[in-house]
Amino acid sequence: MVGRPQPHLAMLEPPVRQLCAYAVITLFVVFFFASGLSYHFSNDDLPFLSAYTTQRFPDFSQYPDLKTLSAHQFPLDDPSRRIIIVGDIHGQYEYFSKLLEKVSYKPASDVLIHVGDIVTKGSHNGSMQVLSYMASHNTTGVRGNHDQKVVEWRAWIHWIRSQRGGPRWLQHLSDAWSAEQADSPNPEAFVESQRKKSKHSHWWKKVPKGWKLFGDHFTIARAMSDAEYEYLRALPLTIHIPNAHAYIVHAGLLPSDPTYTPDHPGQPLATVPRLPKGSERGKTQDETNRILRTLQERAILSNVPQNTVPYNVLNMRSILHGKVHKGSAGKAWSKAWKHDMKRCQGFNQELSVTKPQKELLPCYPSTVIYGHAASRGLDIKRWSIGLDSGCVYDRRLTALVLGSEDALSSSARRDDNRDLNDDDKDREEHVDEPEEDDTDTLEANQHGIPFGDSHHGKIVSVSCAR
Repeated sequence: MVGRPQPHLAMLEPPVRQLCAYAVITLFVVFFFASGLSYHFSNDDLPFLSAYTTQRFPDFSQYPDLKTLSAHQFPLDDPSRRIIIVGDIHGQYEYFSKLLEKVSYKPASDVLIHVGDIVTKGSHNGSMQVLSYMASHNTTGVRGNHDQKVVEWRAWIHWIRSQRGGPRWLQHLSDAWSAEQADSPNPEAFVESQRKKSKHSHWWKKVPKGWKLFGDHFTIARAMSDAEYEYLRALPLTIHIPNAHAYIVHAGLLPSDPTYTPDHPGQPLATVPRLPKGSERGKTQDETNRILRTLQERAILSNVPQNTVPYNVLNMRSILHGKVHKGSAGKAWSKAWKHDMKRCQGFNQELSVTKPQKELLPCYPSTVIYGHAASRGLDIKRWSIGLDSGCVYDRRLTALVLGSEDALSSSARRDDNRDLNDDDKDREEHVDEPEEDDTDTLEANQHGIPFGDSHHGKIVSVSCAR
């Protein structure tokens, strides 16, 4: 009969349904069990999973968002306050302290900022002292490429410790290294010998390729407090300062995409930004221009593809064949920056520019303050200021001081003129290509160095010679 199951079929339905249900449950359990094991073990330990799983890592990088400073946080126009921006410190706490003393740093009124790489390369104790100072004072700054590695190692340590057996393995390894250091303080040789021990081979799969256990970055990451870790983690890659029309980064920025010409319509400086609808109402031309400049400066960060890659902002030194390079070969990115900024004629051609009309761009220039390039030494151009003068290499630790000139004593200024001559010699020794005419280092402190549209700053440094 239609609608009523046949007796022989009705007898088969329950076993078939049960079999299907068991199969589904079994597959789910196997998948769940395998996934759980693959998180804790490598493919070598679970050969039946080797064809289906690979070691996956969490996001150790933890790149933060862009930070924007207000006029209060960067008081360029307040005569009672100063801004002191310090180059790469690299754990040189003694010279960092001397530099703060030389500029007569006053925490109550001055704003202290660093350009990253505050730790590593110097002594471990020095790095921990610098980090402690910066974290306890919540000093404004950007993340350097070496700071980045410390952040990554601390995130890795947290990850390993979150896994079953991870704390025990890491402690066992640390104890073995502590015992080994007395005879052979070579972490790379120690790690290589430990890798060859099959007992803990699956844990070594969890160490990312190229990472160096028990090196500077690891030991700082392991030793720092939670508050110090949170401080490093909060450091942005880029600081934008709209009221100063400036950026602070560790390594560098590009003004335009080098795979196209600077006047290509897709380049940020080649087009006047569009104002949000209704935002121009009731505003003066100056107010409108300030909004447009901020939009254009933000576009440099978001629309130049090379500037959106964190590795570039942390490591770039030059441009070669249209690509960003971490080495010195090619054209220094700061020269590309200067080249484009000198073409800016304003949004309504109101700036006086000594360039052929066909080369001019509808933009206003902005300034980049950076570190990282110790091989170039103190590198001052009209629209970029490189502050890494190689303190960790026994050269100098440098600061840019903006604001009131009263706090600089005459003796400090005499010292700074000598310092700048020393830095110029350093640059001649280290730079592969000749500097251009607007590198004003030799005469920088005679009348200060130009900064932004109409301000001036002073270069102050101390010797790091031992």
